Amino acid sequence: MLLLSGCDALSTDKTPHRWRDGTAHLELSVTGHPTPGSLATTEHVLARLKAQDADGLAELAGEDGGTRKDAERWVARWGDAARRPVTADFASPEKGTSVDLRFRGERSALTLLLVPRNEDTPYDDQYAPLLGKL
Repeated sequence: MLLLSGCDALSTDKTPHRWRDGTAHLELSVTGHPTPGSLATTEHVLARLKAQDADGLAELAGEDGGTRKDAERWVARWGDAARRPVTADFASPEKGTSVDLRFRGERSALTLLLVPRNEDTPYDDQYAPLLGKL
């Protein structure tokens, strides 16, 4: 008889994080000068839009980034476009943290404004999107 004492080890999900959070399936091209944090936040916004996940988008924005209604408005306007290839053009660092998202087949671009997640540590490379700025 074989007893397994570490059953939790057998059920551990080994799926790479990029597959679990939806960013691995994005058709994303990048231009400009992103930081690892600004790129990751942009990828998460796109994944939430693509999944039509207003709750997840509002959670990503946090309390100061916008409301659930703002997130619903973003999903209604950009959710279908986010299912197509997109180019993210990151502004130069001197101009702040903004990203122009150009979806294939869309005439207009979505400008994504990113703010530091924590005002006390603005250089920790963690951002939240401002959803109220659509």
